[in-house]
Amino acid sequence: MVPMQPQASRTDDAIPPMERSHWVAFAGILLLVSALFNLLNGFVAVFNHGYYSTVYSQGNRLLILNYTAWGWIWVAIGIVMALAGIGVLVGSRGARLTGICLAAFCLVGQMIFLPVYPFWSLATMVVSALVLYGLLAEPRHVPGARV
Repeated sequence: MVPMQPQASRTDDAIPPMERSHWVAFAGILLLVSALFNLLNGFVAVFNHGYYSTVYSQGNRLLILNYTAWGWIWVAIGIVMALAGIGVLVGSRGARLTGICLAAFCLVGQMIFLPVYPFWSLATMVVSALVLYGLLAEPRHVPGARV
């Protein structure tokens, strides 16, 4: 008598093993959280013009752009990051690559905002670092390529 072995379902075969990792799902949820943070950051910069200038008294310039321009940049990144987060949760490898790029850009962009609003920037940077780890780290139980 042959013991019954569990059969993989069709949905398990359609999704590569790396996309079935719990770290990838965690990173997808954190991408959505980071998108929310970036959207909040962007809308505050766009609609409340005096908020960042009262927090940081050195004027209305962040390296090369003003707060309104950075606000629209954060809104655009937040929207794309939310779409990438949904794609990561669905299992898209392209969304994972997009999430990696956006999280890296978010890390650099929040370094620019550090003198303006340090605690918010640090919180967003930590979330972005966790997203990068979740999307790049290879779990022990899943053999194969990382990305």
